[in-house]
Amino acid sequence: MMETSLRSGDPIAPASSQPARVDWQGIGLFLLLTFGISWSLWLGLRAVGISFSIRAAIGMFGPALGALLTRLIRHEGFADAGLGLRSKGQRGASWMYLAAYIVPPILIAASIGFVLLVGYEHWDLNQHLHTLANALQTRLGTRVLQLGMSTTQLATISLISQIVLAFTLGLPFNMIFTFGEEFGWRGYLLPRLAPLGGLPAAILVGLVWGFWHAPLIVLDGYNYPGHPWLGILMMMLFTVLLSIIFAWLRFRSGSVWPSTLAHAAFNAQANFGVLALSRGNSLLSAPIGLFGLVPMFCFALVLVVTGRVNWK
Repeated sequence: MMETSLRSGDPIAPASSQPARVDWQGIGLFLLLTFGISWSLWLGLRAVGISFSIRAAIGMFGPALGALLTRLIRHEGFADAGLGLRSKGQRGASWMYLAAYIVPPILIAASIGFVLLVGYEHWDLNQHLHTLANALQTRLGTRVLQLGMSTTQLATISLISQIVLAFTLGLPFNMIFTFGEEFGWRGYLLPRLAPLGGLPAAILVGLVWGFWHAPLIVLDGYNYPGHPWLGILMMMLFTVLLSIIFAWLRFRSGSVWPSTLAHAAFNAQANFGVLALSRGNSLLSAPIGLFGLVPMFCFALVLVVTGRVNWK
């Protein structure tokens, strides 16, 4: 159990009678269950030949199951889980949903712009459209002629459809899976670490969150193909920055739903950089390589300097 009770009206605020303390036993059990569930699923499903996308998606529910089991085993309840749309009396909470929707594409666009500005990558959308058109030609064969359009036109329609879906129907679909993470990371771990301070809590959550991806990075080249060990470190840097942004959404809204939405947006839109730019070293490229993360670092720094990641 938490050392101090939590007020139902403000699910992340400490009780006024005494300072809140970090519940390391609860955190330890949560991490044991979360890593045990996700890593077992990823390794086990890989061993029996399940495709990467399916096993990666299934493993995303490990943090949610870990948080659920920890709360049930320790009789902690769900008052601080942030399951409401916002906490009572939380000013500006509604704006966090707008921020969750617009900040990810802005940061991804800024990432693309930055790598173009420094000259590390160049605009290569036409080449990617040509590659996609060739793939459609191979897949459809003579049926392309029956459609009355060229493969280039089909490729362009496919690309536009992907972009539209990434901003519309793709978000609620992705939120099913990102909730599997957010209910654990921001619904359980972040509130439990918050007595350390908003920024330290966000950084610790980010480090844990990044390392949690290790089996996918080492065995499957997830996000950083060809860099199994440096990829883990790069992923941890990425998730620390993202964790600061998500902590801002969580603290300011009192809810896990804005971070769940923002997480879904990043997942749905991160490929824009891959589609638009030439291929570079994944450790450096946009949007989650070292150069690509510069705009995200700047935004996270602004949040920290202006006190928007403070735990209140």
